[in-house]
Amino acid sequence: MRVSKKDADVILNAIDQWEEEQVIDAQNATQLRKSVNVYKDDLGSLTFYAFVAAVSCAILAFGAIVLDEKWIERMRRFFAFSEVLIGGIFLILSVLLIGFAGKRKRKFPDATLSNESFNILAVLSLGVSITYLTRGLGEGYRFYGLVVLVLALSYGAVAVYLRSKLIWICALLALIVSWGIQTWTWSGPAHDYFLGMNYPLRMTVLGGVLLAVVLFLRRQQWQKVPFYEITVYFLWIFFLLSGLFLSVSGNLSYDVWSNIRQGRLLPWALGYTLLLGGLIVLAYKLKDEIFRDLVLLFFLLNIYTRYFEYFWDKTNKGIFFALLALSFWLIGRKTEQMRKRFS
Repeated sequence: MRVSKKDADVILNAIDQWEEEQVIDAQNATQLRKSVNVYKDDLGSLTFYAFVAAVSCAILAFGAIVLDEKWIERMRRFFAFSEVLIGGIFLILSVLLIGFAGKRKRKFPDATLSNESFNILAVLSLGVSITYLTRGLGEGYRFYGLVVLVLALSYGAVAVYLRSKLIWICALLALIVSWGIQTWTWSGPAHDYFLGMNYPLRMTVLGGVLLAVVLFLRRQQWQKVPFYEITVYFLWIFFLLSGLFLSVSGNLSYDVWSNIRQGRLLPWALGYTLLLGGLIVLAYKLKDEIFRDLVLLFFLLNIYTRYFEYFWDKTNKGIFFALLALSFWLIGRKTEQMRKRFS
């Protein structure tokens, strides 16, 4: 039976429920699952790419019109607008866009892609509003990170109101940016260390703390963690990516790092590799396929990072890329064998 992916999810969930309630036995459930074939929805793919193009063009148009300093300055001189007033105008526009997006969400609840693409306008407008309101505070203002934190909280509130995963991701990104900006401001004239931590270590610590908080709230059966799954996977990506940069740089400033041999950073690389190994074991125990694939991806990135790090200057480039090609071929061959085995 050939069905769409959406219909297949409904059918497979029903089969799982029947098997759990012992309406059918395991053998019949397996046969029913094998009879379900998912066909590729080309129209759905076209819709997705069309909305991606629409969002990209909207961002470019918004940037060309709104973020053009000459255009803004011309408008300010003509109307004698202050930066605070411009920020207030965009704040009102943001509220109107959010209200319209909420009505559209209620009217067309299944139009996910079009709703999310429209939400981009509210995100951009709110960001411009906060930016110009902050610029109105003057050049000596030193708490821009806290302003971005306000923007992150605003995005979070809007995301919960509109039930928008896209805006929630923007909120998480803004939270990370706020930490980076404010710790840079507080890190002294050299801007190398904050509380003895360089940038990669700061970001790794932030990722670990946020992950611990979200997982703790979930473990306490606090069911109101908004967008739990997307939050956890996003934070894992951020944590592992920050850890990868940390394994390359260590807790060193750029000036020190650029003048030492990479062999001195081997303990950092080894620690990151051991962390990934432990997470792979955890992923298999939890039977979380997405988490498992994510950690395996970073494990491969870690291996190839070490390969470039330790062998780029010492190996003939022809041999270097030949070995790289062979490794990718072996990975592809093994993956194909596994896919055939489980399909």
